[in-house]
Amino acid sequence: MAKKAKRQEEKKSTGIWMLMRVSMVLIIIGCVISIVSMQNNIAEKKKEKVILKDNIEIMTIKNEELADLIESDDIGRYMEKLAVENNGYAYPDERRYYDTSRD
Repeated sequence: MAKKAKRQEEKKSTGIWMLMRVSMVLIIIGCVISIVSMQNNIAEKKKEKVILKDNIEIMTIKNEELADLIESDDIGRYMEKLAVENNGYAYPDERRYYDTSRD
């Protein structure tokens, strides 16, 4: 009788230890997956940061150009710039050539 009780007790303790080992392995795997996921997010955010910095520089340059135009009170030059760049207008005697070989 004592041997059976001892064996049952050993089976219970090994089962508990096995369960603890499996749970620890699963926790470690979960932590590793979480760390890898965070590293990927960090890399994406760094790329976004670089893009945003570039956009800030571009907008700063545009703002400086507009501030210069406002300070100079040369609305004609500003309107001309908008017409040529945004609307594709040209002077009557101006010829424009477009490269259509890339299309």
